[in-house]
Amino acid sequence: MGEGHNAAAEALSVIMEDRWGCRVERLDTMELRGERFARAARWAYAFQLSVLPWSYAIFYKWLSRSDLFANFMKRVIGPFFGRRLSRVIDSAKPDLLISTYPFGSAALDWLRSNGAVRMPTVTYIPAFHVHPLWVYPSIDMHFVIYDSAAAHARLPGFERSMRMGAPPVRDGFGQFDRGEVREALQLPAGEFIVLVTGGAWGLGDMSKGVEALLKLEPFVHVIAVCGKNASLENELGRLTPAFLGRLSVYGYVSTMPQLMAAANVVVTNGAGVTVLEALRSARPVIAFAPLAGHGTASTAEMVRRNLALEARDVPKLVDQVRRLRTSSGLAQSMEQAAEEWVAGRSLGRSVAEIEEMYLERAGAVGRVPG
Repeated sequence: MGEGHNAAAEALSVIMEDRWGCRVERLDTMELRGERFARAARWAYAFQLSVLPWSYAIFYKWLSRSDLFANFMKRVIGPFFGRRLSRVIDSAKPDLLISTYPFGSAALDWLRSNGAVRMPTVTYIPAFHVHPLWVYPSIDMHFVIYDSAAAHARLPGFERSMRMGAPPVRDGFGQFDRGEVREALQLPAGEFIVLVTGGAWGLGDMSKGVEALLKLEPFVHVIAVCGKNASLENELGRLTPAFLGRLSVYGYVSTMPQLMAAANVVVTNGAGVTVLEALRSARPVIAFAPLAGHGTASTAEMVRRNLALEARDVPKLVDQVRRLRTSSGLAQSMEQAAEEWVAGRSLGRSVAEIEEMYLERAGAVGRVPG
């Protein structure tokens, strides 16, 4: 559910295939119940976040604060996906199971609890807020990306399986020079560039935010990445003639590392792997109109660490962009905070920890997952 979970899985897969020389098979938890179910679930989720955000906020509040409700959801979700996952596991016979999605973790826990799965299990959480559906007693390792995750997990003994991991993003982020990228992408060399993105689905108030930023004086250059949201791309594309040379509109891109390197600031909806990509690129983040539930919760954690600024509405977005543009000290402090947050972390190190756990569990020193 959401491309961020898939992106995290892909980033881990690349490292594991390179390090272990193994075959990695990825599957979508929602598609275990069939393609029609998966499409309907994605549509319903996007609709809820866009049209009925208050309902998701209530659900997330109950999930995060009520052990009774969270445990009920776990008991429902585990077998719902676990029975289907069991068939895949029986056929593929994997050596190791890793989840980057809470429903997948629920299924693994249910299978382990019922003795249907005995191989090592890992959950890698690509989020700044670990709600209780992410964590389970039968999972061997939980990788988190912030140090106070245990308080949100609400699972007794969680600290024993918790590991601090690297942001699970693909190579390239933080590895490009701003000047060189701007020249290659034909972007203005000396202007203040704001990258606005709502993730792969283009969620959030992107359209209103982009229009407001285009009216700023002195003007800024706006890069709008709309993901797979074709209607949003078309809507913003119609603005291009009126703001010639000040607006660049993209759909789904494979050049996000370069676009982030070119930008002075990244505006997101406060959720998903996009914020991790921005932090890996050491770019100040503005969480604009954060998505209900996980978006607002993740934003609070990032703001607390000086990794992001919050802008709940359009006027505040404009104000925050002005602050970053006029206060080099603020921008530099946020860039430094991002650099310090990722310092010493690497997916390779996280994968090495998984390998160590696997070898210990398997009792076969020198044998890595195949």
